Amino acid sequence: MIRNQLITSLFTAAILACSSGTAQAASRNCTADEKALANQQLMVIAQDSRIQAKLSDYHAPLGLPRARAGGNEQLLYQGGYIMAHDVDLMTSLWVSYQLTEQDTTNATGKDRVNCFRADPRLKRGKKASTTDYREPVFDQGHMANDADLKDNLIEQINSYVMSNMSPQYCRFNRGIWLSMESLTRHWAERYGQIFVTTGALFDRDGVGGRDPDQNAIRMRSNNGKSRVGVPSHYYKTFLRQDGSDLRAISFVFENNNAAHGSAWRNVQPAVMDAIRSIDVIENHASLQLYPAFSGNILESRAGEGWDFSNNDSNFEASCS
Repeated sequence: MIRNQLITSLFTAAILACSSGTAQAASRNCTADEKALANQQLMVIAQDSRIQAKLSDYHAPLGLPRARAGGNEQLLYQGGYIMAHDVDLMTSLWVSYQLTEQDTTNATGKDRVNCFRADPRLKRGKKASTTDYREPVFDQGHMANDADLKDNLIEQINSYVMSNMSPQYCRFNRGIWLSMESLTRHWAERYGQIFVTTGALFDRDGVGGRDPDQNAIRMRSNNGKSRVGVPSHYYKTFLRQDGSDLRAISFVFENNNAAHGSAWRNVQPAVMDAIRSIDVIENHASLQLYPAFSGNILESRAGEGWDFSNNDSNFEASCS
């Protein structure tokens, strides 16, 4: 797998032996050695601009999303994805990555390995902790989905840094959002290669343009602190090559606890209603999604050009 080769070629034989020799059991927590190795990889990438450039070329060949105005964002690079973390909101505004059919094939049969932890690259007071999410309302929602990265244990573990978490209502995270994550893998299998950007919107007034960070609603944890910003919406945009054409489809979902059902046939109508244009997302997020591209993109306005025929059930029913 190209993504694995890109990262593993940058580490010593001893480190590689440790990362590739770890057997995955049933759904479990990471071991101390696995967490240490994953953190080490994050720090190595953070200190090497050559690796970062290669990851950008691989995951975002049309350019990484670019904010239209300066803010509190910090680019963070992982083997499996790239994200822009807001140190004031203590969550990421977007993640971008390439997903291939081979990635999904190599992930088949591998189980979830939880490793929730503070991001070792971020300064104290500028990053979320697991205690921020100890409260009764929100799930720890992945921006870059762990199941997309299960082909590589360390990449999966590095989807559990708290910088990649975002406060999502239970029925949203385990329902329609989980359905979209499953659809992402279906499209990677169906089309062979897709480029995914997932983002959080902070636009509660709905007039367009990102709200100032100081206006964001903050999640209140059981320790009485309110630090992590709660997005008003989330979006996903997908790109793929179709012969000589570049196709795209994008979605915007309100972050709420609305019920849509667990079966795909019940969820799909709400997914179709959520289709939006790239321009709409760029307007509400105050960014440019593909700054290195100036050509024509065939955008789907009603699902045309994308296969919605197959998807799994979600776990919305687990929410009280």
